Amino acid sequence: MKQITAEEKAKFVTHPMGKQSLARIMLMNMMINDILLIETADWKWKSATPAFLCRRIEKETDRKFEVEKVLQPKTGWIITRVK
Repeated sequence: MKQITAEEKAKFVTHPMGKQSLARIMLMNMMINDILLIETADWKWKSATPAFLCRRIEKETDRKFEVEKVLQPKTGWIITRVK
């Protein structure tokens, strides 16, 4: 164990204790114009795509996302935070 500074903490991607998925946490931590690639191997929901999660976050907050499906090669989705 060791103590760290606020700057060192900011470098870590953290997951608060609870039931939130890692994808939701990463989407909530995105800044405007940040881009996130979610690969199909990382997406565990069988009944929904990342677009569903983005639309749900948009309804709860003032954030806006643009979701694109990667067709070549088939690797997943690219999400851009636009607002």
